[in-house]
Amino acid sequence: MAQDLTGPRPVANSIPEVEGQLGKLWARAAVVRAEAAKAEVALIAAQAEAAARAAASLAAARATSDSGGLHVAARTSVLNLVVLAGDEATAASCAATIEATAGRHASRSLILTATDHDGPSGLEARVEALAETTPNGRTETGAEMIRVTAHGETGLHLASIIVPLLVHDLPVALWWPADPPFGSHRAQRLLPIADRLIVDGSGWSGNGLELLAHLATVARERRLVVVDWALLRQARWREALASVYDLPDLRPHLGAVRRIEVTFAAAEPDDVSGTTNVVRPLYHVAWLASRLDMSVVSPLQRTTDGRHVATLRQSGHEVEVVLAPATSDLSAGSTVRVDIASRLRGAELVGRATATDQRVDVSILDNGHERVRRTYAVPQLNEVDLLGQAVEEGASDPVSVDALATAGRLLGVD
Repeated sequence: MAQDLTGPRPVANSIPEVEGQLGKLWARAAVVRAEAAKAEVALIAAQAEAAARAAASLAAARATSDSGGLHVAARTSVLNLVVLAGDEATAASCAATIEATAGRHASRSLILTATDHDGPSGLEARVEALAETTPNGRTETGAEMIRVTAHGETGLHLASIIVPLLVHDLPVALWWPADPPFGSHRAQRLLPIADRLIVDGSGWSGNGLELLAHLATVARERRLVVVDWALLRQARWREALASVYDLPDLRPHLGAVRRIEVTFAAAEPDDVSGTTNVVRPLYHVAWLASRLDMSVVSPLQRTTDGRHVATLRQSGHEVEVVLAPATSDLSAGSTVRVDIASRLRGAELVGRATATDQRVDVSILDNGHERVRRTYAVPQLNEVDLLGQAVEEGASDPVSVDALATAGRLLGVD
């Protein structure tokens, strides 16, 4: 568990005050650790008086070799993580997730919230240091978290707050938990700062497709590394399907796909209003199309019965694509089932995948009869896992890059 080494946190009202607090908190952490180390040495000395001389000598030697002196919290940031939280509830949730990853990914995290755009200008910032304590009591890894609330016009110029507080020469990951306002002045100012953009397309408002099209464009035009949690969550589906089709007699069917149907949990019966977020279902199609050399013939369109349909081409034949709404106990937009229908030399197969929170089930139906069934014990990723993966990768994941680009083409992005 990460510990807060800061103690009482006064509010800073300017960038220089924030920088001053950053220096003070690490000095304070060093003093705390030094005092703790002195107390530990005194305790060992007292115990040694009552122990055998040989045992006391061994303890002293061990203390010298282990510590080489006093051990204090190290400032070991490897990343700048900038969070555009939007509101205080989101800021608190993101802070908790960052704190849970502090021991794995030492970073300087800036969590920004803009409020009351019509009120007086100003900012409030609270600085804290987080560190992971090892079983032997050492503080090995340090991380910094700065929570900034910008008021009035100050909230319209977040870039001017962020840039001075970045650790120079370290990569910058921009985490946008809510709907990213692509095309806005704010996005135009903030995106150039980032090396990596972290989003969650499955949480976007409406069906999410317009924002997904913008995301594909931003990734291509800015050559920006994009990590979408909606796509990361599907890794277990992809691995399970790929493993089944890796069987020698099934692999040829991947070149003879005729239909891809993804059933998703609708927000209302038949998704009449078309407001269910379908980013995750579309990503299934985009991944398959990008891996199986499919091109887009007709982009995705919504039909009157609530489905989304498109047409792909694979070699010399067309592939029908359907995103179909269904009533389900799963949360709206969740994938209920993925069906891959193929036809090769008279054999018609359907690969079918379903999942729960803890596992993925894949079966192969041969003319309606079950031919293969496999179950993979793979739990769903939580937000701590997702953030950890989002900052761990040092470069673009080619599979994710291709899937996002294909999703863009399915949405009509050139």
